[in-house]
Amino acid sequence: MRSLNIGKMLSMKIKAKTNGNYAKGPFSPETVGDQTGDQGDAGSDFLGKGLESIIAGVAVERTRADEALRVLTGRLIEVQEMERRRLARELHDGLNQQLAMLAVELGMLARQVPESSATIRDQLLNLRDRAERFSNDLRHMTHQLHPAALEHLGLVSALRSHCAEFSRHQEMRVRFDVSSEVQATSPEVAACLYRIAQEAIRNAAKHSQAKEAWVEIGQRRDGIRLSIVDKGVGFDLRTLKVGRGLGFVSMRERVDLISGSLTIKSAPGEGTRVEVRVPMVSRRQMNSKRRNYAKSKTAAGG
Repeated sequence: MRSLNIGKMLSMKIKAKTNGNYAKGPFSPETVGDQTGDQGDAGSDFLGKGLESIIAGVAVERTRADEALRVLTGRLIEVQEMERRRLARELHDGLNQQLAMLAVELGMLARQVPESSATIRDQLLNLRDRAERFSNDLRHMTHQLHPAALEHLGLVSALRSHCAEFSRHQEMRVRFDVSSEVQATSPEVAACLYRIAQEAIRNAAKHSQAKEAWVEIGQRRDGIRLSIVDKGVGFDLRTLKVGRGLGFVSMRERVDLISGSLTIKSAPGEGTRVEVRVPMVSRRQMNSKRRNYAKSKTAAGG
């Protein structure tokens, strides 16, 4: 608009000086209008190319930032698992062994007390029972930190053991089923699926008010599928509480690291279903999928 006004003003001045008669020249309205129009188009092209360059640069930086964050998250989870393994080993080999020995010694001491001191003997036996309970609780805690079965027996055996142990210690019964044979998986995939099942079962026991939950794992053409289902009170996914929401965020981060997918379905009064799908891919393919995921996330603005 401004360029057209300038052309009009010049045209009026030139026309006034030539009594309304002028030839087409460098300052005629046609020439001025053409020049200002060309300058406007050139400015628009320059601005458009500049914006495209800025957007492309931001997209590249976003991709790099997403990839760096993904690597950092993976490293943090790896360090966390290593620390859990170290702490579980120290508790099992140190404090738990000492408690077990204390329980044995208290029992031996109680047997040495004469019949005339029945009260003292009963107190010693009571102390022995308490030491045994502490030892069992500590063993359960170390198993939660890092299940030895996951390393030595594999994912399926570790999940079966966890479901059985959880049922013994909690009021909710967890049923475990293997729908089809699962091949040996990488330590990263096994740890991811185990931790997701662990978190989902814990959430169900804490929030669902259900008496039973079902864990199922199986392998198909497209990979491994793990599902955790309860028939409890359910919840609205749009109104997650902070604590529960952080649990789901942790699940999603773990699944992203192994190029899997996580689906959570729930509604008030309809229970909750958590399903994980993990493709059977090599480490090189997994790394490539992670890079592609970061690029697609950047392009989508997510």
